[in-house]
Amino acid sequence: MRLTDHVELVASGAAGFDLTDPLDCHVYLVRGERGWALVDAGAGASAATIAAAVPDGPGERHLLLTHGHADHAGGAAALAELLPGLDVRAAEPARAWIAAGAESMLSVDRGRAAGVYPAGYAFPPCPSVRPVADGERIDLGGVVLHAIATPGHADGHVCYLLDAPEGRALFSGDCVFAGGRISLQNLHDSRVPEYARSVARLAGLEIDALLPGHHEISLARARRHLTAARDVFARGLLPESTT
Repeated sequence: MRLTDHVELVASGAAGFDLTDPLDCHVYLVRGERGWALVDAGAGASAATIAAAVPDGPGERHLLLTHGHADHAGGAAALAELLPGLDVRAAEPARAWIAAGAESMLSVDRGRAAGVYPAGYAFPPCPSVRPVADGERIDLGGVVLHAIATPGHADGHVCYLLDAPEGRALFSGDCVFAGGRISLQNLHDSRVPEYARSVARLAGLEIDALLPGHHEISLARARRHLTAARDVFARGLLPESTT
């Protein structure tokens, strides 16, 4: 599903458009002149479908994970196997947990207990994942992605800001959704003060499109979603939550 001149939606589960496995988050493909990047990996069952959607031939190959929860990062190991030369990136401490398949730190055990993940679901370790730093640039040729540290929903959460000729888009993972909604969960690394600071940081950006990890996508005038969440936090309240 083409969204802009440089961005396609290549996977999306039940909390989205039902393109692929129900557990999947939105998975985006960003194309540049020198290569491409996937933003997030889905839960794993759709790895072959996602791999088939990326361009063939030479060029840089990136997988940029917003955070370690299984619906976003569970497919990283399979994609690294299917796509030789894939440069898998995530922020600490999520990177270390993804590399080790540390299910308790990634809250996979809590997800299974709650019925979010089926009883047989396992998070495969992805040892090749490398760290991505706040402010790092991934230049694909003609389009550039910037990593923005945004803890709060989870430790190691990162958003990616895309600068492209047609405008600026924010891949917001599970940090901010359309309408200014957020995802605050009863998990060990979900933290309200950090969340408020991350949303305030994002609200200072000028963006055209908001491309979150689930639910609706906003392709124009998207900064309003960021400022809506910021303004609720600023009043000492919590924005509406989504899961």
